[in-house]
Amino acid sequence: MTDLLALLREATRADHESMEAVPALKRLMAPDLTVPEYAAVLLHVHAFHAAVEPAIAAALHGHRALCLLDDSRLLALAEDLSWFGMQPVHAGLAVPVLGSAPAAIGALYVVEGSGLGGRIIARHVQASLGVMPGSGGSFYGGLSADAARERWRAFCGVLDELGGGPECGAVIAGAARATFRCLESWMRCVHGS
Repeated sequence: MTDLLALLREATRADHESMEAVPALKRLMAPDLTVPEYAAVLLHVHAFHAAVEPAIAAALHGHRALCLLDDSRLLALAEDLSWFGMQPVHAGLAVPVLGSAPAAIGALYVVEGSGLGGRIIARHVQASLGVMPGSGGSFYGGLSADAARERWRAFCGVLDELGGGPECGAVIAGAARATFRCLESWMRCVHGS
């Protein structure tokens, strides 16, 4: 594990725990999860990605990490919403200001990290709701476990290349924490969570 990854994990530990306590996200793993609850989460997750991914891309202009922003998440979310007869909502969500590549990489940590956790959600919603890639489950289940791990390895490679001193680490961690807070605030709006 890289020094920056260890720093990010430690700096965002409380943010991870706070996200796990969001009622709508906790419901994703409930045995009695309903399709409307699941679809409402997808709608909010889409709005978050639609706002944060362009901000990350703008701050990363010309950086190797741009390869991780390939629109696959937004396309999978749009496909899932379409399956449920829903249209994406562009909520004008305010995202953290990402004024540098290190700040954008901090936000990207949140985006990429969610892909790893999504594999667990995918198994649950497949078993409980019968959703699969192509039938409402493309966002959480569209990437194979190997592909998700490969994306994560690519992100870790970006961290390794970045190196940087304590100031760089503080910028990355601060942006990651701000992105977590933005996502959590938005997800707490799902059904009054």
